Amino acid sequence: MNIFAVPFAGGNCYCYRDLARAISSGFEWETLELPGRGKRPGEPLLDSIEAMADDVVDQIISRSCEEFRLYGHSMGGLVAHRAAQIFEQRHQRCSAVEHLFVSGCRPPGLMRPLVARASLSRSELISAIDRLGGLPRQIREDSDLMAFFEPILRADFSAVDRYSLTERQPIAAPITVFSGKQDSEVDSADIERWCEAGAQQTRFFSFPGNHFFILDHPSHISRIICATKQGESNGMSSANG
Repeated sequence: MNIFAVPFAGGNCYCYRDLARAISSGFEWETLELPGRGKRPGEPLLDSIEAMADDVVDQIISRSCEEFRLYGHSMGGLVAHRAAQIFEQRHQRCSAVEHLFVSGCRPPGLMRPLVARASLSRSELISAIDRLGGLPRQIREDSDLMAFFEPILRADFSAVDRYSLTERQPIAAPITVFSGKQDSEVDSADIERWCEAGAQQTRFFSFPGNHFFILDHPSHISRIICATKQGESNGMSSANG
Protein backbone atom coordinates (compact mmCIF):
# COMPACT_ATOMS: atom_id res chain seq x y z
CA MET A 1 0.00 0.00 0.00
CA ASN A 2 1.35 3.40 -1.00
CA ILE A 3 1.14 6.36 1.38
CA PHE A 4 1.56 9.74 -0.29
CA ALA A 5 2.31 12.68 2.01
CA VAL A 6 1.99 16.40 1.29
CA PRO A 7 4.48 18.76 3.00
CA PHE A 8 3.51 21.40 5.54
CA ALA A 9 4.19 25.10 4.80
CA GLY A 10 7.87 25.59 4.03
CA GLY A 11 8.44 21.84 3.91
CA ASN A 12 9.85 19.62 1.18
CA CYS A 13 10.09 15.93 0.40
CA TYR A 14 12.31 15.35 3.45
CA CYS A 15 10.05 16.96 6.06
CA TYR A 16 8.45 13.70 7.26
CA ARG A 17 11.63 11.62 7.47
CA ASP A 18 10.89 10.29 10.96
CA LEU A 19 7.35 9.27 10.00
CA ALA A 20 8.66 7.56 6.87
CA ARG A 21 11.33 5.66 8.83
CA ALA A 22 8.70 4.34 11.24
CA ILE A 23 6.42 2.97 8.53
CA SER A 24 5.49 -0.72 8.75
CA SER A 25 6.52 -3.37 6.26
CA GLY A 26 4.07 -3.70 3.40
CA PHE A 27 3.74 0.08 3.09
CA GLU A 28 5.67 2.49 0.91
CA TRP A 29 5.85 6.12 2.06
CA GLU A 30 6.57 8.95 -0.38
CA THR A 31 6.50 12.62 0.52
CA LEU A 32 5.61 14.44 -2.68
CA GLU A 33 7.64 17.48 -3.71
CA LEU A 34 5.77 20.70 -4.44
CA PRO A 35 7.22 23.11 -7.05
CA GLY A 36 9.89 25.65 -6.13
CA ARG A 37 11.65 23.72 -3.36
CA GLY A 38 13.65 20.59 -2.59
CA LYS A 39 14.08 18.56 -5.77
CA ARG A 40 12.08 21.06 -7.87
CA PRO A 41 13.93 24.35 -7.20
CA GLY A 42 13.69 25.76 -10.73
CA GLU A 43 9.90 25.66 -10.93
CA PRO A 44 7.66 28.60 -9.96
CA LEU A 45 6.19 28.48 -6.46
CA LEU A 46 2.47 27.87 -6.22
CA ASP A 47 0.43 30.21 -4.05
CA SER A 48 -2.96 28.49 -4.05
CA ILE A 49 -4.21 25.29 -2.44
CA GLU A 50 -6.06 24.41 -5.64
CA ALA A 51 -2.90 24.57 -7.75
CA MET A 52 -0.98 22.53 -5.18
CA ALA A 53 -3.74 19.90 -5.10
CA ASP A 54 -3.72 19.66 -8.90
CA ASP A 55 0.06 19.15 -8.80
CA VAL A 56 -0.30 16.43 -6.15
CA VAL A 57 -2.98 14.66 -8.20
CA ASP A 58 -0.79 14.73 -11.32
CA GLN A 59 2.16 13.28 -9.40
CA ILE A 60 0.11 10.43 -7.94
CA ILE A 61 -1.51 9.58 -11.27
CA SER A 62 1.98 9.33 -12.80
CA ARG A 63 2.79 6.63 -10.19
CA SER A 64 -0.03 4.42 -11.56
CA CYS A 65 -1.39 3.46 -8.12
CA GLU A 66 -4.91 2.07 -8.11
CA GLU A 67 -5.41 2.67 -4.39
CA PHE A 68 -3.43 4.64 -1.82
CA ARG A 69 -3.54 6.60 1.45
CA LEU A 70 -3.03 10.36 1.71
CA TYR A 71 -1.45 12.25 4.60
CA GLY A 72 -0.78 15.93 5.22
CA HIS A 73 0.15 18.12 8.17
CA SER A 74 -1.13 21.71 8.52
CA MET A 75 -1.11 23.19 4.99
CA GLY A 76 -0.42 19.69 3.70
CA GLY A 77 -3.69 18.52 5.25
CA LEU A 78 -5.64 21.11 3.27
CA VAL A 79 -3.89 20.12 0.05
CA ALA A 80 -4.39 16.41 0.72
CA HIS A 81 -8.10 16.92 1.41
CA ARG A 82 -8.61 18.91 -1.80
CA ALA A 83 -6.62 16.29 -3.75
CA ALA A 84 -8.92 13.60 -2.31
CA GLN A 85 -11.92 15.56 -3.57
CA ILE A 86 -10.37 15.88 -7.03
CA PHE A 87 -9.66 12.15 -7.23
CA GLU A 88 -13.23 11.29 -6.28
CA GLN A 89 -14.70 13.81 -8.73
CA ARG A 90 -12.48 13.25 -11.76
CA HIS A 91 -10.26 10.17 -11.49
CA GLN A 92 -12.20 7.38 -9.76
CA ARG A 93 -11.65 5.01 -12.65
CA CYS A 94 -7.83 5.14 -12.47
CA SER A 95 -7.03 5.87 -8.80
CA ALA A 96 -8.80 5.87 -5.43
CA VAL A 97 -8.03 7.44 -2.06
CA GLU A 98 -8.41 4.59 0.41
CA HIS A 99 -8.04 6.78 3.53
CA LEU A 100 -7.21 10.43 4.30
CA PHE A 101 -5.04 11.29 7.32
CA VAL A 102 -4.57 14.90 8.42
CA SER A 103 -2.78 16.47 11.39
CA GLY A 104 -2.47 19.92 12.93
CA CYS A 105 -5.02 21.28 10.50
CA ARG A 106 -8.35 23.05 10.70
CA PRO A 107 -10.92 21.70 8.25
CA PRO A 108 -11.44 23.64 5.01
CA GLY A 109 -13.53 26.75 5.53
CA LEU A 110 -12.01 27.58 8.92
CA MET A 111 -8.56 28.55 7.75
CA ARG A 112 -8.42 32.34 7.51
CA PRO A 113 -6.29 33.95 10.26
CA LEU A 114 -6.77 37.44 11.63
CA VAL A 115 -3.41 38.51 10.19
CA ALA A 116 -2.27 37.86 6.61
CA ARG A 117 0.98 36.06 7.38
CA ALA A 118 2.31 36.37 3.84
CA SER A 119 2.54 40.16 4.25
CA LEU A 120 4.38 40.16 7.60
CA SER A 121 7.87 41.61 7.85
CA ARG A 122 10.70 39.08 8.05
CA SER A 123 11.05 39.47 11.82
CA GLU A 124 7.28 39.15 12.29
CA LEU A 125 7.22 36.11 10.02
CA ILE A 126 10.01 34.44 11.99
CA SER A 127 8.18 35.15 15.25
CA ALA A 128 4.93 33.72 13.88
CA ILE A 129 6.65 30.49 12.80
CA ASP A 130 8.58 30.30 16.07
CA ARG A 131 5.30 30.32 17.98
CA LEU A 132 4.28 27.22 16.05
CA GLY A 133 7.58 25.50 16.82
CA GLY A 134 8.35 24.75 13.19
CA LEU A 135 11.41 26.83 12.31
CA PRO A 136 14.77 25.10 12.94
CA ARG A 137 17.30 27.31 14.69
CA GLN A 138 19.89 26.80 11.95
CA ILE A 139 17.52 28.41 9.45
CA ARG A 140 16.35 31.19 11.76
CA GLU A 141 19.92 32.20 12.61
CA ASP A 142 21.37 31.94 9.09
CA SER A 143 20.42 34.95 6.94
CA ASP A 144 21.25 33.13 3.69
CA LEU A 145 19.11 30.12 4.55
CA MET A 146 16.28 32.37 5.70
CA ALA A 147 16.50 34.32 2.44
CA PHE A 148 16.09 31.01 0.57
CA PHE A 149 13.13 29.74 2.61
CA GLU A 150 11.32 33.07 3.04
CA PRO A 151 9.70 33.14 -0.45
CA ILE A 152 8.58 29.53 0.01
CA LEU A 153 7.02 30.30 3.37
CA ARG A 154 5.29 33.42 2.05
CA ALA A 155 3.84 31.58 -0.95
CA ASP A 156 2.61 28.75 1.27
CA PHE A 157 1.09 31.07 3.87
CA SER A 158 -0.57 33.05 1.09
CA ALA A 159 -2.13 29.84 -0.22
CA VAL A 160 -3.46 28.89 3.21
CA ASP A 161 -4.65 32.37 4.18
CA ARG A 162 -6.53 32.90 0.91
CA TYR A 163 -8.02 29.43 0.59
CA SER A 164 -11.78 29.41 0.26
CA LEU A 165 -13.31 25.99 -0.28
CA THR A 166 -15.77 26.10 -3.16
CA GLU A 167 -16.52 22.37 -3.29
CA ARG A 168 -18.15 21.32 -0.02
CA GLN A 169 -19.13 17.80 -1.03
CA PRO A 170 -17.89 15.44 1.74
CA ILE A 171 -15.33 12.92 0.54
CA ALA A 172 -16.26 9.24 0.51
CA ALA A 173 -12.91 8.10 1.92
CA PRO A 174 -12.66 7.71 5.71
CA ILE A 175 -10.78 10.47 7.54
CA THR A 176 -8.45 10.18 10.54
CA VAL A 177 -7.40 13.37 12.33
CA PHE A 178 -4.34 13.84 14.58
CA SER A 179 -4.03 16.89 16.83
CA GLY A 180 -1.69 18.38 19.43
CA LYS A 181 -3.12 19.09 22.87
CA GLN A 182 -1.08 22.29 23.23
CA ASP A 183 -1.48 23.45 19.63
CA SER A 184 -2.25 27.19 19.77
CA GLU A 185 -2.99 27.25 16.04
CA VAL A 186 -5.82 24.69 16.01
CA ASP A 187 -8.27 24.23 18.89
CA SER A 188 -10.37 21.16 19.67
CA ALA A 189 -13.63 22.75 18.51
CA ASP A 190 -12.13 23.36 15.08
CA ILE A 191 -10.71 19.84 14.91
CA GLU A 192 -14.13 18.31 15.55
CA ARG A 193 -15.47 20.07 12.46
CA TRP A 194 -13.57 17.54 10.33
CA CYS A 195 -16.67 15.38 10.81
CA GLU A 196 -18.34 17.60 8.20
CA ALA A 197 -15.65 16.93 5.60
CA GLY A 198 -16.30 13.20 5.24
CA ALA A 199 -19.33 11.09 4.42
CA GLN A 200 -18.21 8.43 6.93
CA GLN A 201 -17.49 8.77 10.63
CA THR A 202 -14.19 10.45 11.47
CA ARG A 203 -11.57 9.17 13.93
CA PHE A 204 -9.62 11.52 16.20
CA PHE A 205 -6.31 11.00 18.01
CA SER A 206 -4.74 13.66 20.26
CA PHE A 207 -1.11 13.82 21.39
CA PRO A 208 0.85 15.97 23.84
CA GLY A 209 2.64 18.79 22.05
CA ASN A 210 2.37 22.01 20.08
CA HIS A 211 1.56 22.52 16.40
CA PHE A 212 4.46 20.29 15.40
CA PHE A 213 3.59 17.46 17.79
CA ILE A 214 4.16 15.02 14.93
CA LEU A 215 7.92 15.46 15.40
CA ASP A 216 7.64 14.02 18.92
CA HIS A 217 5.41 11.04 18.10
CA PRO A 218 6.43 9.68 14.67
CA SER A 219 6.30 5.99 15.60
CA HIS A 220 2.85 6.21 17.19
CA ILE A 221 1.38 8.20 14.29
CA SER A 222 2.93 5.94 11.64
CA ARG A 223 1.64 2.90 13.51
CA ILE A 224 -1.93 4.26 13.41
CA ILE A 225 -1.64 5.11 9.70
CA CYS A 226 -0.42 1.60 8.88
CA ALA A 227 -2.68 -0.25 11.31
CA THR A 228 -5.85 1.36 9.99
CA LYS A 229 -7.80 -1.35 8.23
CA GLN A 230 -9.09 -0.83 4.74
CA GLY A 231 -12.21 1.32 4.83
CA GLU A 232 -12.04 1.70 8.62
CA SER A 233 -14.11 4.57 10.06
CA ASN A 234 -15.31 3.18 13.36
CA GLY A 235 -16.39 6.37 15.03
CA MET A 236 -14.64 8.91 17.22
CA SER A 237 -11.79 7.81 19.41
CA SER A 238 -8.65 9.24 20.92
CA ALA A 239 -5.16 8.17 21.84
CA ASN A 240 -2.59 9.73 24.07
CA GLY A 241 0.96 9.68 22.84
